[in-house]
Amino acid sequence: MEEKIMFDNPNIGILGLGHVGLPTALGLADIGWNVIGADDLKSKAQDIANGDAPFYEPGLSEMLIKNINSGRFSVASSVEEAIDASDVIFVCVGTPQNDDGSADLSQIENAGRTIAQNSNTNKLVVEKSTTPVSTSLRIKDTLRRYAKENVEFEVAVNPEFLREGTGLYDFFNPDRIVLGVESEAAKNTLLQIYLPLLDQTNPSDISDKEIYEAKSNDKFVITDVNTAELIKHASNSFLATKISFINLVADICEKSGSDVSKVAKGMGLDPRIGSSFLQAGLGFGGYCLPKDIKAFTKIGEDLGVDMSFFREVDNVNIRRVDQIIDKLKGKLWVLRDKTIAVWGIAFKPGTDDIRESPAMALIEKLIEEEVKLNLHDPKAMEEFKRTSLSEYSNIEYFTDPIDSSNNVDAIIIATDWPEFKSVDYKNIKDAMQYPFVLDARNLLNPVEMLDMGFDYIGVGRYS
Repeated sequence: MEEKIMFDNPNIGILGLGHVGLPTALGLADIGWNVIGADDLKSKAQDIANGDAPFYEPGLSEMLIKNINSGRFSVASSVEEAIDASDVIFVCVGTPQNDDGSADLSQIENAGRTIAQNSNTNKLVVEKSTTPVSTSLRIKDTLRRYAKENVEFEVAVNPEFLREGTGLYDFFNPDRIVLGVESEAAKNTLLQIYLPLLDQTNPSDISDKEIYEAKSNDKFVITDVNTAELIKHASNSFLATKISFINLVADICEKSGSDVSKVAKGMGLDPRIGSSFLQAGLGFGGYCLPKDIKAFTKIGEDLGVDMSFFREVDNVNIRRVDQIIDKLKGKLWVLRDKTIAVWGIAFKPGTDDIRESPAMALIEKLIEEEVKLNLHDPKAMEEFKRTSLSEYSNIEYFTDPIDSSNNVDAIIIATDWPEFKSVDYKNIKDAMQYPFVLDARNLLNPVEMLDMGFDYIGVGRYS
């Protein structure tokens, strides 16, 4: 069965080699496509071309070297070069937050304009960055406005669902692949690109029949472009809601002598609810959830929808850091000149990303209280040292969490790195000024910590 398709065995370009673009580029290369990446930041692009990953992600460095050596992935010397060499271009640039919560789409607009001005052949432009609904239509307008004569563009939406720390795993094991398209040709081209991911087919062996049959694969969610854009924002806003919900439940647990971890387990066993994102603690962070829930709220408000529900979800999250500070003061009273060890700076384990990290917000509050800080994180220390918070004079950095606990008044677990579970806490206890552990991620077993003689406080736990 013959299916209309835009490009047969397309060359793929990736504009933007950050936490979305680089794993996507390497994943597509690894399943057999020829991929050329580009980034406006020349130094980063050069590092990647040399085989140096610009951020930590499990397995990323190894996969980068593997696909450079195979010849399936290369880095262009310029964005213009990547555009010229590509048939299908995935736009993976940043959409940072404006002061009013809306998404700053200047990088998206610039990418569209640059593609149009440097394309001599027809292209399929795929919006992969997280963008407000109707952004793809604006990209389409931009492409038409700046297009050269006789060059045509199609625009599609393929939102990313890669979690930092498990980005490569998520690429190769997708829950769903959302394709927002306006034509059969664009749809079939994207089905062709993703088929090798699902059935290990070599790209050159994909048949028209396989492309046709892929439409019935449960992994594919095929829809219009506006719906595809909303799927991503709605998904992240729902996940943020689950986290804020369980944190409010944790507050009730603390007041009533209940255990939020057991409440969450009992809830999560219900298949309608599920256990993911029901971990009470310091709250959500990172580049996506805080930004996306604010952007989703602004989208709704601009359309005349009452979004106060989502504003409160965000407010609940913001208040979590103050509640941890209150717990600390409740135990230590005056914090000034106390020495506090903070374990964890990254917003989650498995990454060195500190953007919108609750741990960073906590550290900032502790600096305001004029404490002495002993900081440790397995991967994010260097990223922290590049921030203005590192200018605070009373900070010491430790590569070993045990060393950081010497003579401290408290340890705060701010990121749930699994390494912190295996620390020898018996040795730590005697080295501390006061054996107090404030577990802001409920990582440790409270009974075991109390049995060892620690003064232990978690979040939403009665012990």
